[in-house]
Amino acid sequence: MGTIIGKSIFPGIVIGQPYIERKKRINIENYKISSERVEEEIKRFQEALQKAKMDIKKIKMDLQGKINKEDLQILTVHIMMLDDPQFITDIKKGIKKDENNAESVVKKVSNKYIEMFEKIADPIYKQRALDIKDISERIIMNLTHEENLDANLNEKILVIRELLPSELLKIYYSGIRLNGIIMEYMGETSHTAILTKALEIPTLMGGNDLFSLDWGDQIILDTTSLEGKVISNPDKKTLNRYEEEKNKYKNKIKEIEASIYKETITLDGEKVSLHLNIGGRLDITEVNKKNPDGIGLLRTELIYMDAKEFPDEEKQRKIYDNIAKEFGDGKPIIIRTLDIGADKKLSYYKMMDEENPSLGCRGMRLTLTDKDLFKNQIKGILRAAKDHNIKMMYPMITNLREIKEAEEFVKECERELKEENKEFKQNIEIGMMVEVPSNVMLADVFIEYVDFFSIGTNDLTQYILATDRYSPIAEKLYDSYDPAVIRAIETVAKAGISRGKKVSVCGEMAGEEQAVVALLSFGIRDLSMAPAYIPKVRNLIRKIKIEELKLIKEKLLSAIDSNEVKKILNDYLEEIEGRNRE
Repeated sequence: MGTIIGKSIFPGIVIGQPYIERKKRINIENYKISSERVEEEIKRFQEALQKAKMDIKKIKMDLQGKINKEDLQILTVHIMMLDDPQFITDIKKGIKKDENNAESVVKKVSNKYIEMFEKIADPIYKQRALDIKDISERIIMNLTHEENLDANLNEKILVIRELLPSELLKIYYSGIRLNGIIMEYMGETSHTAILTKALEIPTLMGGNDLFSLDWGDQIILDTTSLEGKVISNPDKKTLNRYEEEKNKYKNKIKEIEASIYKETITLDGEKVSLHLNIGGRLDITEVNKKNPDGIGLLRTELIYMDAKEFPDEEKQRKIYDNIAKEFGDGKPIIIRTLDIGADKKLSYYKMMDEENPSLGCRGMRLTLTDKDLFKNQIKGILRAAKDHNIKMMYPMITNLREIKEAEEFVKECERELKEENKEFKQNIEIGMMVEVPSNVMLADVFIEYVDFFSIGTNDLTQYILATDRYSPIAEKLYDSYDPAVIRAIETVAKAGISRGKKVSVCGEMAGEEQAVVALLSFGIRDLSMAPAYIPKVRNLIRKIKIEELKLIKEKLLSAIDSNEVKKILNDYLEEIEGRNRE
């Protein structure tokens, strides 16, 4: 019996057989072609390119309604990359110049881009390298007609070094069902990780010595806690225990589903609001089944990414108005203003090249330098808010000057709307994302200029710890449970709550059971998350006593490493689960 430890990406308990994939890549021949065949070879490449685009579009269409729209944006990014004129030109030129077959040139050109992006420290470019690897393999597969899919994979636990988003979608789309995934490396916020969560496949990342597993092994995959594990060839006692744990977990899922329409209130009567993180339009009927209290983060950049040009004021008003009407019941909707830059690009908007986009012109830094595109959005939001409970939020604020400049700009938009005799909401509530260390250090100052805070724990963790989430080495340091991050969240919560302002959390932590305990202990009563996590979080909150969290808070603020933080939180979770079983 052996144990492999890793990081849980999506929770579950699976007992079964592994499918070991040591990642044999497509065999690519490199051969010369005659000058007469060059145009024919270019045509082969173009046909393979078009098929790759059509395949992605078809998969995207078929997955609509099955996974969240924001998760589908991964495929939109891939389509945009397949349309990149520089990438296409480089391959065509390579075929002409080298007089080599299309497969080898696609590989050569894509490797050049991959190597270039991998040398750049910024994590965004690490993901870009994986995206290029993904789209190039799609093209090559179409050129070679190799499918690389094995029916024996069905209902197995896939053990693999690296899994690209397109490969995972191809498996899903083929009808093959994976019981679990164990990967050597996958960034927690990478495209593949996002998809495993969307498809609800129990997944473990970063396990040591994965390939010590063998085809004939019986394995247990347990990702029900932050630190996941794989147990190979368990003894009878361990196997029986996990069969029991698996049944308990199934019962817990049933309990979660049964609590969907119950009130989100603690055992001692504290109400907690659970909101959605969404991107653009989606199936409102489906997400309303989770019984959310509102939309805590409407990512408007996904609306822009779906468009072929900047949506004008009227179009944006209609989009926000329609979302509010479909959502209904006057529930609050927080619209985050455009947050492009870094990993989010628009095909129709040229942005400057930067060595480190994550620290460059993004979020409010960008929109305040191009106020014409910002103006259409602000005016569209103000007009839509007239008939709905809509609030506005700024992303990536660095200093007070940006807040003041944005405030003046909103006033300018209001003056213009008055002059144009257009109805709009006056004195709209405006908040800010808390994402960078300056926000934490000056939280007591910032809160005087906004109506609410929303803590984006993903970026906040990255910037506080100065970590690259996509680096196999540095990614291990990316930990939202690091005491520096925990204390930062408490500082922000105290600054807002002590002044009677709302403080919410809209990062990954809002949907994690361990983190929910910490956030509630700091006085936070508004959480915003992906739709899938709302039932689980609601069920947990209904078992918590706020009075008990005073001691938890003291312990958390005294902790000196993330393991201690996690132990404090896990011990409390075990305590309330034990109490629930009695």
